[in-house]
Amino acid sequence: MAQVEEARSRGYRNFKIKIGFGEQRDLATLRPVFASLREGERVMVDINQGWDLRAAMRGVQVLGELPLTWIEEPLAADRPSWEWAQVSGASRAPLAAGENLRGMAAYQQAVAEHHLGFVQPDCAKWGGASATLPVARAVVAAGRAYCPHFLAGGIGQLASLHLLAAVRGGGFLEVDANPNPLRSVIIDAVVPVRDGVMALREGPGLGVVPDMAQFERFVAARTVRSS
Repeated sequence: MAQVEEARSRGYRNFKIKIGFGEQRDLATLRPVFASLREGERVMVDINQGWDLRAAMRGVQVLGELPLTWIEEPLAADRPSWEWAQVSGASRAPLAAGENLRGMAAYQQAVAEHHLGFVQPDCAKWGGASATLPVARAVVAAGRAYCPHFLAGGIGQLASLHLLAAVRGGGFLEVDANPNPLRSVIIDAVVPVRDGVMALREGPGLGVVPDMAQFERFVAARTVRSS
């Protein structure tokens, strides 16, 4: 709950919460968040491939009491499509996945099988921008939402933002809530979050030149503390 409040204070209006720690604990985490939601705010959950089929079937039914925007990776990414179909059919909320898929064929299958409402390729984990762009366009053309997954530094975050802006389609950009100077030093001043929106700057490329002097100061400070 404290993390949601902190993110809200920084301009975020959509919140993804890690769950899969047991039914009672998960609901105890989520219910206060939903009770606190303001108009227009949304909540997603991420199980991080933590359930088998039996647990996923039970889990999505339990989560049905909450108006979730999506349930992410209730199963391992490599589980057979019939398992994903069963969970999708039992879930009130759409399913999301894609960060752990590899190769164009895997994404084509994920789009064709209609088990996912939100597809989340990560351009830093597979393919880069050039391979992710046609995947993202295919996702949007199929009526699903392209939501770039990302969990690292600022350069990849900006690449994900540019891809989403190029494809459009109503998806969400994922921004990690954990402290990360390799991300924040690059993007916080360049594309701040205002009322749930990040606006790209005009200009060539990713629109930012990293401040290497600031990085060097950060590295020096970490070195001193570690010695």
